Amino acid sequence: MRLKIFTADTMKEALAEVRESLGDDAIIINSLEENGKVTVTAAMEIAPTLKTTKPKKAPKPKKATVQRSLKELQHEDFADSKDLSYFLAHHGIEQHLMHRILKTAASFEEDGNVNALARALDLMFHFSPLNNDFQQRPIMLVGPPGVGKTVTSAKLTSQAVLSGRIVRLINTDTIRTGGTAQLEGYAAALKIAVIEAAEPCMLLPAIETNKKPDELVIIDTMGYNPFDSDEMAQLHKFITAYDVEPILVMAAGMDIMEAREIAETYMNLGVKRFIATRLDVARRYAGLLSAAASMDLAFAGVGITPYLANGIERINALSLAKLLTRIHDRKIFIPPSTDKDTQNEDEDDVLIIDDEESKL
Repeated sequence: MRLKIFTADTMKEALAEVRESLGDDAIIINSLEENGKVTVTAAMEIAPTLKTTKPKKAPKPKKATVQRSLKELQHEDFADSKDLSYFLAHHGIEQHLMHRILKTAASFEEDGNVNALARALDLMFHFSPLNNDFQQRPIMLVGPPGVGKTVTSAKLTSQAVLSGRIVRLINTDTIRTGGTAQLEGYAAALKIAVIEAAEPCMLLPAIETNKKPDELVIIDTMGYNPFDSDEMAQLHKFITAYDVEPILVMAAGMDIMEAREIAETYMNLGVKRFIATRLDVARRYAGLLSAAASMDLAFAGVGITPYLANGIERINALSLAKLLTRIHDRKIFIPPSTDKDTQNEDEDDVLIIDDEESKL
């Protein structure tokens, strides 16, 4: 079966494109109306006969043009020179999920592996990025300890402030040593105050007291152990104390089974979206994909840098495909030798070995 996606201004125009491209026997798999556009996914069992014409010989470009193009498209050329299974295997994705992704990607007629992978991810995963311009319900960031909830709170606050939104930043993490001080340090740089709500009963007045109609509320919480029923019960009291949207924060590089169990626990508390953090210090994202696929969680954003100014980046199927096919050089650090035979060598010399297998 061959799948193709068509986009037009109206359903009539989209169906006309389907018939013209796939013929009258085409089957409509799905249709979606969004942002004034109609998107139709169609399929057919047998590919239509295409007219074959002798390709025209392309003119030979100038040498300078070739060099510039190779430099600009180096990453894309590398991605398309490798089979998609190479990248999915690098991330340690489970065989059954890898098979589904590869099978879906193979059904699309796309120019390049990245675009085919993006089409597959768009069908298999959900993407619902945070939008500070229109977010109405308070956002409550939840997750295990150490995944970067406080930094994520600061990043979202920074983005909202820079976009002109009034932000109310609330902290329920008053137990962890330095938790409040860390958030207040970020808030001071943005010239906003932090409101503390140590108990669930304090959350409502913290949100509604003198609240402006267009004010964005961001709530940072303590890191709760997802495998401790008492701690999860306490978090549940905070979530149900007000009509908030709990958003899970998960760090990249996590074990597949552990990521799945954590996602399942938080999903039972009403979580429907998650933010993936620390993608800059992790080389494998199988845990994130496994959690999203098995628990049907939507990608709400990603953190690829520790700096607040860069914030939480929006993510869609194409940007996720690019992340999965971007394999960084791995540098192996070997400290200077302390052997007596090498004492005459420069003590500042260090040996850095490139991992050629993953080199772009």
